[in-house]
Amino acid sequence: MMNEVYYDLFPSLIYQWVAGMCHAKACPDTCSVYFCSDPYRGRIHFHEHNVVELAIEDKRTDENVFYLHFEMTDMKIIVDHIRSFFHFLCGHTEEVSLDASKVSSHEQLKILLSCTSGLTTSYFAYLMQEALAPLKENITIDAVSYLDLDQVQQDYDVILLAPQIAYKYPELKERYGSKLMKIDTLDFATGNVNHVLNEVLSVH
Repeated sequence: MMNEVYYDLFPSLIYQWVAGMCHAKACPDTCSVYFCSDPYRGRIHFHEHNVVELAIEDKRTDENVFYLHFEMTDMKIIVDHIRSFFHFLCGHTEEVSLDASKVSSHEQLKILLSCTSGLTTSYFAYLMQEALAPLKENITIDAVSYLDLDQVQQDYDVILLAPQIAYKYPELKERYGSKLMKIDTLDFATGNVNHVLNEVLSVH
């Protein structure tokens, strides 16, 4: 209920919060706030319809190394996503290897990723499949909009919920039980599929 009351205020509240941070460069005309660290350039951009975009580029390569866009519907989740943005910007990350022993212990596993439309999770599913390809294991990975979960969820062993719809987790957890898991914001935004796969294979 509280989130519904403040929904229209989220853009202003969050903009003021990040624009007031140390070393922030606010550009009200473009609804963006910029940050820099030694290796990275970061941008938080506010779109219409309560959508915010978090992006970080590597200064040396201009490569996009962190990307997440989502609708601001829940204050706690908004704060968690933005904290993940700064966690990465400050260099607090480490490379994770896929645990091949966990993969080989599964003869067959069907994993379903879900977000608002299924588009961003389709790319994440592709990255997961690429990570698994050298191991030639029988693990199926698909992606779908959360609106279609009821129609297909019975065919899968694991459902991974993208950060964009983390606010749906309590509702969907009641419906799907232990097969439902959340993808960590940092893992999703950086394409850290190895860590996600290790987490899934540790519990399924």
